Amino acid sequence: MDSRDEVVLALTDDIDTDESGASGGAAGPFGASSRRFALIGHFGFRVAAIIIYLFCSWFTYSFVLPFVLVLITLALDFWFVKNISGRILVGLRWSSYLDENGQTRWRFDARPPAPEPAQGVQLTRRELAIRSSQANAARLFWIGLIATPIVWCLFLLVAVFSLHLRWALVSAMALGMSAVNLFAYIRCRMSGTFGGGATPSTLLAGFQAKMVRQMFSDLVSTINKGGGFAKASANNPPTGSATMEA
Repeated sequence: MDSRDEVVLALTDDIDTDESGASGGAAGPFGASSRRFALIGHFGFRVAAIIIYLFCSWFTYSFVLPFVLVLITLALDFWFVKNISGRILVGLRWSSYLDENGQTRWRFDARPPAPEPAQGVQLTRRELAIRSSQANAARLFWIGLIATPIVWCLFLLVAVFSLHLRWALVSAMALGMSAVNLFAYIRCRMSGTFGGGATPSTLLAGFQAKMVRQMFSDLVSTINKGGGFAKASANNPPTGSATMEA
């Protein structure tokens, strides 16, 4: 194990009680209401960011207000997925901290799976329903986590080819934030460590810096070539119909 990384396979702090009132039973540490809350937040913030991105031009021609709203919803989504929905829905969590030497350490937590029933022991109908509900919630978590970077990647390509350079930058930032959460949770699931000193923060910073440089370079070159059309097209984000046509 690399000295800069730490893998902790325990998630025992702040354990709630399950539906049956016992800690860590068949329902897991979180009940059905907690899973519903986590699913609402897991999809709510990212869907809100996508809706603002697609349809803000219907209500305003300003770029600043939609830009700020999209960034706020993206930040809320990143924090919620990192700290709440992953822990409740799949029993995974990742975080970082500074040790006594000032070095950044990355921690990947995984809740132990529920024990399987002993041989010959039949689960009750309620226990089977609880396990099915947990499996469905976990499946929805991974669907949302994987689908979001794909959606933002498509938006980025459409914005770039449509010369919506400002919105290409927004899409790139959203893609970077969602990709970091996806990458970190995959590492949690695999109970592995980052190799070669690569961390979610360095990946996000490098990706965003590269995209910012590319966007400004393209913008300057377009203006130098008489890019009045590019300036006009950048003031309005691509709408849902434009996205589908592209």
